[in-house]
Amino acid sequence: MAVSIDGPLTLPVDGPLTAAWLRQRRQRWVERSEFDIGYPNAVDYPDGDDFDLSISEILAGVSLNNVGHPFTPTSGFSGHSLPLEQQLIRELGAMFRCPPGSVTGFVTSGSTESVRAALLAARRRFRRRAVVYASTAAHTCVAKVTEELCLPLQLVPAGAGGGMDYAALTTLVAQRRRGLAVVVVATIGTTMVEAVDDVPAVHAALDAAGVPAGRRWVHADAALAGIPLAMLDPADRPGFDFGDGADSLNISGHKYLAVNTSCSALVLREDRCAPLNPTPTYTGAPDLTPAGSRSGHTPVLMLAALHGFGTDGLRSRAETCRSHAAALVELLTAADVPAWRHKDAFTVVFPAPSDRLRARWPLPVQDGWGHVICMPGKPFTRYERFAAEYLADRRDHGGHPLPGRPTAVAADLEDAIAC
Repeated sequence: MAVSIDGPLTLPVDGPLTAAWLRQRRQRWVERSEFDIGYPNAVDYPDGDDFDLSISEILAGVSLNNVGHPFTPTSGFSGHSLPLEQQLIRELGAMFRCPPGSVTGFVTSGSTESVRAALLAARRRFRRRAVVYASTAAHTCVAKVTEELCLPLQLVPAGAGGGMDYAALTTLVAQRRRGLAVVVVATIGTTMVEAVDDVPAVHAALDAAGVPAGRRWVHADAALAGIPLAMLDPADRPGFDFGDGADSLNISGHKYLAVNTSCSALVLREDRCAPLNPTPTYTGAPDLTPAGSRSGHTPVLMLAALHGFGTDGLRSRAETCRSHAAALVELLTAADVPAWRHKDAFTVVFPAPSDRLRARWPLPVQDGWGHVICMPGKPFTRYERFAAEYLADRRDHGGHPLPGRPTAVAADLEDAIAC
């Protein structure tokens, strides 16, 4: 008996996992990745120029377990990369304008774990007496982790462009039970349309609701868009980071940084965090992290990506992605498709394709809209190929009707297209 995986490739239930099978499977993964344009994974990891071997090969035979606080390295064992993790967090802190004397944080398995750790830090600060607010367009992990942490969650309507409705936030916060602190998750690039919540506007809404400065925490979930937005000219950069009032911020390593395994970095303001737990004797370092044992490889991979691309490379890659997204919007709108994107976004939104086309191009769909995300390492010819098949699909089906305008889609398509 065999279990089918994507057609002809099968793995015997009772047999071993062999190198031959994995080589076959790797080829299938590579082939199918040509059609993955709806998920935000960059594929241009800077591997090899400054190394005799690829970074992954260098790390392959080494066991690295990062336990404890990166800023207080363990004395319990030597198989870790905590100093490099500390360097990564410091460099990201500088990128996102965290006060140098206040930066702390660590690397996690992904942005869901980072969001969980940020909300856990907020819960500790406020001794569990807090309410979490996030927009209806926030990542679904927010609802999951607030349930895990037993924190009440209040969803705030998203406005016409997909960002948080700040007037609604003021109203909802003002209605909370007296004495409860306020934790807001600002989404810096929503999953479907890449809308950016404005952190200064969040603080203005909390001011209007009468929330004292010491009784609020704003987390910026910047999984995809954080680094690209940080590369913008300061005059054009939206308000989303520590310089704009964030208390914590996360980015994903497997998205814009092109790391080929899931990972994330959480940066925190240490002066906002509660005291650490007592130091375990077997590690010799206090544990800031919810996970305890963490990969020591992913901090190295993320730091190598930051250094490999460099500031100029990070900026150039973002400009190329935006150029590709703008060109795709132009290509589709020239064929009378109501495609659009937010200013500075990599994400192009358009009426959802047919199920038949989505079987070939696995794109996410919400409320009748689909999207493509133009990412580093994916050539524009790939998006042109999709557009040609999408337009043919529309002709075959007599054109897709314009979906209703959901909360997360711009109210005025003409203005949105112009962006």
